[in-house]
Amino acid sequence: MTTYKGNAGHLMQHWTLCELLVTANKHTAGLNFIDAHAMAPLATEKVGKPGRDKDYLFELAEGRLPNIGDLAVAYGQAWHQLTYGHCPPRKGYPNSAAFVEQVWKGDFSMLLCEKEHETCRKIELWCKRVRESGRCKEANLFPGKWQERFKNELPSPTNARLEGRSLTLVSFDPNKCGHKNVGGDKWWNVYPKDAQLAVDAIGKLQGGILIQMSTYTANGGSRHEYVIASMKQVLATKDFRLLGVVRLDGHMMSMVYGRNVSWGAELASLGDRFEEWLSVFWPRPRWEVARLRLDWEKL
Repeated sequence: MTTYKGNAGHLMQHWTLCELLVTANKHTAGLNFIDAHAMAPLATEKVGKPGRDKDYLFELAEGRLPNIGDLAVAYGQAWHQLTYGHCPPRKGYPNSAAFVEQVWKGDFSMLLCEKEHETCRKIELWCKRVRESGRCKEANLFPGKWQERFKNELPSPTNARLEGRSLTLVSFDPNKCGHKNVGGDKWWNVYPKDAQLAVDAIGKLQGGILIQMSTYTANGGSRHEYVIASMKQVLATKDFRLLGVVRLDGHMMSMVYGRNVSWGAELASLGDRFEEWLSVFWPRPRWEVARLRLDWEKL
């Protein structure tokens, strides 16, 4: 059985991903998508705890899916199509690769990294179907830790049978981005040493590149400003710069970095646009917004 958290982190991560796809598709027809934490194409068992603030937000959004309504942006439309848009409706939550296939309008290739055996089996079946699509040029799975795959050469657009001017989009969905290195093999987090491994591999690719790095907890002192400063120091070594930040609260944050992306300025408003989208279906009083944020983040 494949699981998903069923909390607001999904909203933050995949709303951002879908907005990146829509914006990028205006400028390029090819996408080279690399996912370090692939997850299941449709996870079916929800492990979130009903009643918690972040779970409530997800449930509130999910409850509007049958009619889409005010979720009718690229993310809401794709989520609906991948679940309630089926007949009969499909229960569960899609992964990033499923959103990419649904939202991206041109040719694409994928490299998906996943460690869990049952999830890998479902991804491989999904990849087999997607390869039959006329738009999909490659769909490959690496069954193991993303760090192991990133030690070797990553596919450039031309290696992935795309036009050389295609965009590379790399997605990281760890539990946490830590601003200090730690001992042990906590591969499910991204620490500075992991970020350096990633950017060294990604930095060798040619053409326009976007990196989406999400983090879901500030535990251990990894507050947003510390994480951003730490990531900037690492990513600047390969000339990546921060293009946009989407925050849900003092814990959850999705950062977007880019290199050789001439239209990167269009991503600066992502954070404000996400807040506007949330406010449409979650009209909460100011005191409730403040309660969901840490003290350092000023309203």
